[in-house]
Amino acid sequence: MSSNKSPLRFWLLAAVVLAVVAFVLLLRRDRTPPAAAPSTAVAPTPASHQFAKAPAGPTINHPELARALALKDPRERSRVFGTAFLALLARDLAAALDIVRALPPGNERTGALLALIDAVSRTDPARALTLAAELASSRDELVVYNTLFDRFARENLAAARERLAAVPAGPARANALRALTDVWAQAEPAAALAWAEALPDPAERAPALESALVPLARQDPTRALALARAALTGAGLERIVLAALQQLAPAEPAAAAALVSELTPGESQVLAAVTVARPFGARDPRAAVAWADTLPAGKTRQLALNNILTEWDRRDAPAAATFVTQLPAGATLDASAAHYAGLAAARDGRASLAWAEALPTDSARRAALISATSAWAQREPAAATAWAAAQPADRLPLTALAGAYSYWIVQDAAAARAWLASAALPADTKARLSR
Repeated sequence: MSSNKSPLRFWLLAAVVLAVVAFVLLLRRDRTPPAAAPSTAVAPTPASHQFAKAPAGPTINHPELARALALKDPRERSRVFGTAFLALLARDLAAALDIVRALPPGNERTGALLALIDAVSRTDPARALTLAAELASSRDELVVYNTLFDRFARENLAAARERLAAVPAGPARANALRALTDVWAQAEPAAALAWAEALPDPAERAPALESALVPLARQDPTRALALARAALTGAGLERIVLAALQQLAPAEPAAAAALVSELTPGESQVLAAVTVARPFGARDPRAAVAWADTLPAGKTRQLALNNILTEWDRRDAPAAATFVTQLPAGATLDASAAHYAGLAAARDGRASLAWAEALPTDSARRAALISATSAWAQREPAAATAWAAAQPADRLPLTALAGAYSYWIVQDAAAARAWLASAALPADTKARLSR
């Protein structure tokens, strides 16, 4: 997770929770007699103030919030700012709105905006949508439409559909449509699908239809695929293909495998390939291997092959081992040998080492020995460490010995240190293992 996302996720979670708490307290205070200060309620304020233009420049006329924004640690800044802003929001909506308008783009503004609009929407949805249209512009800020229309649809579906007209066209409308259709499709999948298909604007039909097809893909993946291919393109189509593939893979892995090539090379295709590889490998490993050979070379193909080998090893370990040894020299042999050696060593470390020694190339042997040593050390760290210590550096790198020794330290530190003290190893090797 990137450093710029963690504070935002922290703030969003805190903002949602604290906004609800603050608003509940606000409503309770609004039930007090008229003598109580009414200016703290989330009540309509004069139109001239509600939608006044943002102050010039990011001047924050609130000492506590200004101090929070000056904090250097992003997590602490988000936490302190969030707490102070939500307290202000509970006291004075108009002042909180001025703060949001003055804040520069960033995590604090996004969280404050979401909390503000959530609070306003509880009593005045139309005003909340007007403010969202005015204030939300970045991708993170436009999430406000997902949260609003998810709740609107759960509260009153017909009213939520009418409120779509107040949402700006483009990403904002797409977010609202996705959220509304998702809620509707959970309760009335056929009606939601029919409504989405009937939307006249293709830019609106696509996100709504995608959301309606997700639950259908779980129930009838073949029909969902047919509808998606007829109406969707690009990333939306690929998401439905992936959803259908995940549903098909356990029972019909060959059919699911045929869908992987429809996905653009990248993380989604890698996920799809791995999803298919295990059940396909358990059902028919040789057919699965033939399919894996059709995948893009590199990460996608190798991960699929590794998962096939895992299932093949469970079904017929000798056949899987023979398959690996017969692979042509190169990166696929090296990576497959390393993967299979680890599987075999989890059962029998010495047998796995003997298999690795018989591999046809130096690079495959070395990769397999490293993997086997690590897997063996997880079961028998003392034996694996002693074996690794006896190997020349050109056969097994010091990192393999260090890895095995680390497992021994975890299992029995006193015994591991006693062995190291008496082991016939160079002083620099002992020093490295002792770190």
